[in-house]
Amino acid sequence: MLETNQTLFLSGTRRPQPCTIAIPLKDPQAADPIRAQGIDMPWPGLMGYNHQLHDFDLRLAANTPLASVIISKEHLHERHQQRKAGDLPLERWEHSNQLELCEPIRTQLRTQLNDLIDNQTDAHITKATNQLIDSLFQAFQNPIARTLPKAKRQTRHAAAIELLHWCSNNPSKNLTITELSEVLYQSRTSLFNGCQDHFRRTPTELQRSIRLDLVRQLLLNPKRSDALGLKGVGAIAAHMGFASRSHFARHYKKQYNELPQQTLIRGSAADKETCSNKSK
Repeated sequence: MLETNQTLFLSGTRRPQPCTIAIPLKDPQAADPIRAQGIDMPWPGLMGYNHQLHDFDLRLAANTPLASVIISKEHLHERHQQRKAGDLPLERWEHSNQLELCEPIRTQLRTQLNDLIDNQTDAHITKATNQLIDSLFQAFQNPIARTLPKAKRQTRHAAAIELLHWCSNNPSKNLTITELSEVLYQSRTSLFNGCQDHFRRTPTELQRSIRLDLVRQLLLNPKRSDALGLKGVGAIAAHMGFASRSHFARHYKKQYNELPQQTLIRGSAADKETCSNKSK
């Protein structure tokens, strides 16, 4: 179960054995869409289950609760044979990546997921898991449910994903869009349009946002920053490539609605409370 208070973009490599089914527990909004593999979700549904995917990218709107059900493909096919579920689920697993959840299955599935998340006793999990898988099969077997395909990734989409990974792997570097174009072998247009489409930011703003997030992680984790030999806000900001303290503080407050010093104080207080609880 994942819930975020801001727009979140996830990207990475898939393991080949399991099937991962992402299920938003809140209906998508047209003004702030949920997106899987670059395709906006137009209705409440399942996504990310396509068996041919080698990677994933997922955009979550702010305040979207998301449940992920992970089940081995082998077990999924065993269940399919036991249920004699027909060809429709197989076809959808191979050729689509989003499936509409119609009522009453939508409400039923969300209720089961919330119940399973809230009640983790062994006896309950076994029963609830079987009920959940039955509901998933009902959804995949529904002939009137609409689907969307696993679309071929557009050039600008690929450029945006590459830039996201590059920024994550090179957090202290701050390159111009021309330099990024040369490093990533992508056109300036693809980088700019891809970032606007998927992150609603320019390449420069995306780099800064990732670096700010890494600074925040260190401010909230005094032990980690101490291990890196970083003392105070200025040292942490400089470590992540921010040369101007005032420039950094202005953008930090805009992104997180608090000053970096306030984050540092909260991180130190939380660390002291953890230590106190352990000593008890």
